[in-house]
Amino acid sequence: MRKLWTPLLCVLACGGEEPAASDGTTPGSTAATTTSGTDATTTEGATTTASTTTTSTTADPATTTSTTSTSDDSSTGATTSATTGVQECAGELPAHWIDGTDCGSEPQVQVHQYSSDTWILRQSLCTSFEGPFMMLLFGSERALLLDTGDGDIPIDDIVHGLVDEWSQAHGGAPIELVVGNTHAHGDHVAGNDLFVGDADTSIVGIGEAAVRQFFGIDGWPEQIVQYDLGGRVLDIIPLPGHEKAHIAVYDPATGVVFTGDTLYPGRLYIADFPAYVASIGRLVDHLADKEVCRVLGAHIEMTNTPGEDFEFMQPSHPDEHPLELDLAHLLELRDAVEAMQEPVIEVHDDFIVYPL
Repeated sequence: MRKLWTPLLCVLACGGEEPAASDGTTPGSTAATTTSGTDATTTEGATTTASTTTTSTTADPATTTSTTSTSDDSSTGATTSATTGVQECAGELPAHWIDGTDCGSEPQVQVHQYSSDTWILRQSLCTSFEGPFMMLLFGSERALLLDTGDGDIPIDDIVHGLVDEWSQAHGGAPIELVVGNTHAHGDHVAGNDLFVGDADTSIVGIGEAAVRQFFGIDGWPEQIVQYDLGGRVLDIIPLPGHEKAHIAVYDPATGVVFTGDTLYPGRLYIADFPAYVASIGRLVDHLADKEVCRVLGAHIEMTNTPGEDFEFMQPSHPDEHPLELDLAHLLELRDAVEAMQEPVIEVHDDFIVYPL
């Protein structure tokens, strides 16, 4: 029997909020269902019933710039899914993300240029077991930084350096940096204060009211709005469930959906199950007529073995799952949570539904 970590351990992973068991039972009594193909197994000793459904050069000790791989489809962006609306990916992912396996030489942040106007940053697990990812998206007038990491990294210097480099490569005119967050948990907002008072920088406040006000969302959470970076218009999609102020961002320029902690290869902690189910359904509906290349979340907690996650707070991730998921995973997640008559832990090959 594989070990599943109890919801109480999410106190740190979910930003310090102490969760309650979704069904009033003591932690660890929720059934865990493994979903892979058509077979399902249930964690031994469960007391509730689960529904079943089918590399780098280092320019600075703090950073490294990734090389890209062309050895397989996951890195080159070739898309083989037959799902309607899936487009071929123009952006490239690195051959290897820093994974905490060599803290003697590993930089604090890996900086990877995904496309001409998109960067992906990963905080080292040597500085935080969360190993969060951050996204930097450029338009002609402003850049949007999604998340600032779990602290103890010079994220402000790194990002301002990237903004300055991009500006110089595009004529040298100043460009506004907008610092925002996928949601308000500590491992995603710890670096926000480092940007306070910086020139040409705006910071989106933390919490639902601040997010609504900044992006002009009057009908939270049903209303989806557009945010223009200057020739690059993003869809801002309210996505409460993991956390009440959570958003997703769909970028038509790359076909990427940035899903934060709502969907990634790992344990999908769900604080408000009805809100989460509604959010996933709304996101799928919104993408129905859109072209989707990849789904990129904010963590990796799964190994490369289907259905197997790393132990909670594990400081290194050897042989970890790729960051990228796709539209088929989003549809799989929607079908899984909508089929649940009550919230239960359910193990899938590439993620684990984990109601709290």
